[in-house]
Amino acid sequence: MKTSLSTLLIAAFSFFGILNSHAEEIKIGIIGLDTSHVIAFTKAFNDVKAEGPLADCKVVAAYPKGSPDIESSVSRVPKYTAQLKEMGVEIVPSIEALLEKVDAVCLETNDGRPHLEQVLPVLKAKKRVFIDKPIAASLEDSIAIFEASKKYGVPLFSSSSLRFAAQNQAVRNGSIGKVTYAKTGSPASIEKTHPDLFWYGIHGVESLFTLMGTGCESVVRSTTDDGKIRVTGKWSGGRTGIFEERKGYGGTVKGEKGEVEIGKYDGYKPLVIEIAKYFHTGKVPVSPEETLEIYAFMEAADESKRQGGKEITLASVMKTAKAKLDK
Repeated sequence: MKTSLSTLLIAAFSFFGILNSHAEEIKIGIIGLDTSHVIAFTKAFNDVKAEGPLADCKVVAAYPKGSPDIESSVSRVPKYTAQLKEMGVEIVPSIEALLEKVDAVCLETNDGRPHLEQVLPVLKAKKRVFIDKPIAASLEDSIAIFEASKKYGVPLFSSSSLRFAAQNQAVRNGSIGKVTYAKTGSPASIEKTHPDLFWYGIHGVESLFTLMGTGCESVVRSTTDDGKIRVTGKWSGGRTGIFEERKGYGGTVKGEKGEVEIGKYDGYKPLVIEIAKYFHTGKVPVSPEETLEIYAFMEAADESKRQGGKEITLASVMKTAKAKLDK
């Protein structure tokens, strides 16, 4: 019996996976249903028309943990739980139950305080995990999370969606050469249970570090003419980066090749794509070192405020945080 050339080629391509454009489906679990992110992320992951890395990822289960002492958390959990049920996502009673059903996790609890406790069983189970902002509610917990990540051999990352806005990424990738100065802004509503910038100012600070990169040495906190938060950072090499509280997202960045305005918000999808890539490969798009420097910047800004606008080094707040962990 003769076999056609086309049949042989199809068999060979199938054997080597050439015709299999999609990897095995990655089942995703969500911890925390008190943020609109869970709805936006699930819609992106579960879109039947999703392409690329998103095509092989699906949210299948969620644990609706909230924070009883944060009103926005209490009010949102029932609504988002109901919405996820309508989207076909199974609601489970514990993190342990969640881990039995999924391959990877998005830790979405809006409150950073329980993140360390919540992420530990995920890391012990060797599940890849994305931690939404803020990664924690203190610098010491942020450090502890990355130490646990290293201990259990599971890389993780945390990021604001602003990092992956096209304008920010263009500058990050050298569109105006080496950045010498940047000023970014975002809303900075304060939650009393968190350091001032951890709750919402993180968006503008994440943009600042996306543009400037690591190397911030010290900060001074002051106020704008209309009484909003301003934090001025000194970077190595004489570079300056400034975060300012403002109504929307935006800023200015100067480089060796020119100056551009930045700030366009491109939605959640660019971040969700990066999460999907990480779930597939295990490669993080943001280093632990950069994330910790971001949180040291925000903690140093709070310390500067406590000391009446004194210049505070990032090294000093990192030293204090590590000393607390050692105890």
